[in-house]
Amino acid sequence: MEQAQILASDSLVTNQPLTPPEPLTSWPTASQTSVTQVRRFLMVLLPSIPVVAFSVDFLYTYIAQARFALAQHQPIDEAQPFVSALLVAAVVSLLCIFIYQGVLRILSQAQQPS
Repeated sequence: MEQAQILASDSLVTNQPLTPPEPLTSWPTASQTSVTQVRRFLMVLLPSIPVVAFSVDFLYTYIAQARFALAQHQPIDEAQPFVSALLVAAVVSLLCIFIYQGVLRILSQAQQPS
């Protein structure tokens, strides 16, 4: 049986076969794969939540302040919306960290045999 070849420019010279580095018996099981997928999903989703919270809070606070400042003919201060958005993003970040740690704890308890 012919082995698959790596398709790269250096493989034309070396002709290294594409073989798994570990035997098939040590590849992850279905439950380990789902745990890995959950971790990857959380690692991508959870960091985006504080970024969105910061952006939305900053824009909302800036627009609200600009409306009041323009009505009173005062200059707009950008520090207050920034600090407000920063505090909201920090609280949401802590919440996301606690969620991630909790999910990891639940997954590790689910993997341990009872």
